[in-house]
Amino acid sequence: MWLALIFIFYLALRLAPYIGNNVPLGYDPGIYLYIFKKFSEVSLLKYTSLPSWIVGSEPGIAIFVRLVTFGKIPLIEKSLIPLIILSSIFLFFSVWPLAKKIWDRKTALWTVFFLSISAIQYRTYWYYYIKNIAALSFLSLTIYFLLSTSYFAIAFAILTFYLHRPTSIFLIVILLTGLIFEKRKRKFYFIVTLVSLITAVPYYLSTFKLTVLPLLKPILTINSSGGSGTFYNLLPALGLSLIYLPFALWGILKQGKEKKILLAPLILSLIVVIFKLFFNRRVIIFADFFLLLFAGWAANQFFSSQTKLRRLLKFSYLALCVIFIGVFVEKTAKPLIFPDEFSEIKLLNETEPDAYVLVTDQAYTPWAYGWSERRVIAPGFGENDIYWTNNEWQEFWLSNNRETEKNLLLKLPKPLYIYDGDKKPLITPDFSTECFERINFRTYKFICTK
Repeated sequence: MWLALIFIFYLALRLAPYIGNNVPLGYDPGIYLYIFKKFSEVSLLKYTSLPSWIVGSEPGIAIFVRLVTFGKIPLIEKSLIPLIILSSIFLFFSVWPLAKKIWDRKTALWTVFFLSISAIQYRTYWYYYIKNIAALSFLSLTIYFLLSTSYFAIAFAILTFYLHRPTSIFLIVILLTGLIFEKRKRKFYFIVTLVSLITAVPYYLSTFKLTVLPLLKPILTINSSGGSGTFYNLLPALGLSLIYLPFALWGILKQGKEKKILLAPLILSLIVVIFKLFFNRRVIIFADFFLLLFAGWAANQFFSSQTKLRRLLKFSYLALCVIFIGVFVEKTAKPLIFPDEFSEIKLLNETEPDAYVLVTDQAYTPWAYGWSERRVIAPGFGENDIYWTNNEWQEFWLSNNRETEKNLLLKLPKPLYIYDGDKKPLITPDFSTECFERINFRTYKFICTK
C-alpha cells in the first residue's frame, strides 16, 4: 500500500504541469523531436549520414522511438510527452528493486520516497533530460543484476552504453569496482565488463571525435570558467538537497565501506562536480541519485523506533518533505515559453518549404528546430549555423546599427523569416523598416535583396 501511495504521489507531481497545458516542459523536447524526425528520414543503418551533432548524440532513444512509432511524424509528435512520463515511471520501478536488493523493503520505501521529493530529480524531468532518466533506469537494473550475479546485467549495461555517455562512465566505474572488490564474483564481473564493452566499441570508435573526445578534453584541463551542461550549480543543488542530505551523509558514514558499488560512483560524481570536469552541472544529477540510496537507509534507521516522539518526528518530517516538493513544483514546473509563442512557432511550417528561420534568442532554438519544419539558423547550434561567425552574431545583437544588421541578414539564405520571441535579453533589429514584412505577431520576413 505504501509503495502505491508513494508512486501515485510521484506520478501526480509529474502529470500536474500538463493539466490544461500542451507545451512540453523544459528546454530539450524540441531538440529530441528534431532528432526523432531526422531518424525517421533515413534507414537505421545509415543514420551516420545525418548531421554530425546528431550522430554524436547516442542513438538508443531515437532508435526506440523510430521503432515504436514506425517513423510516422504525427505519432512521433504525440509520443513526446508520454515518453518523458513513461521514462520517469521506469526509473521509479527500477530504483525500487535495486533499493530492496541493496537494503530491504522498508529502506526501499524511503528511497523511492526521497526519489519522489528530490528537487534535483524533478528538475531533470522538467528539463526533459529523457536520456539521463532512462539511462539511470538501465544503470539501476544493471546494478541490481550485478548484485544478483545474473548475466541479464549485460543487456542493461549495453543499453546504457548506447543511451547516454555520462551514465556509461559511471557504469564503467561500477564494473571496475566489482572487478576489484568482489573477489568471489571476479569472473562474473569480468565477463559482464568484457562483453558490454566489446558491444559498445563499434559505435564509440566510429564516432570517437563526436562522442568520446568531448568528454576527455575537460578531464585533461580543469574548467575554471564555470559549469558545463545546463543545470544547477553546486551551491543551489546543495540547498535543494538539504532536506535529505543529513540522512545521506549518515548513510555514507555508516554504510559506505560496505556498499562500495554505490560509494565509488558517488565519489566520482563529487570529483567531477568539485573540479568542474565533463558536464559537471549535469553530473549533480548522478551525485543526487546515489545520495538518495544512502539517505533511504539512514532514514529507515532513524525512524525505525516506535516511540511517540519518533512517530511525531516522522510524521512532521514527511509532511515537510511533501510541502517542500509541492511548493517547488508549483513555483518551477512551468513551460519555458508561452502557449501563444508555441502556437506561432508551429505556424512557421506554413511558410515556403525551402525557407530558413532565424531565432533571435537561444531560448527558442529547440522549439524552432522541433516544430517549425524549416531550416533553423540559431547561435552556436546545429548544422545551419555556418553563415555568421561568433563576432557577427554579437554584431547583430549589440551593434544597434541598422545598416550593419541589414548587411548581416543579406548574408543569409532566402526566403528568410525571423522569429522574435518575448525573451529579448539583447538588442534586436528594428522590424519597422522597409526590409521586414510582418507575418504574425512575432514573425517577420526579411525582404530586402540589396
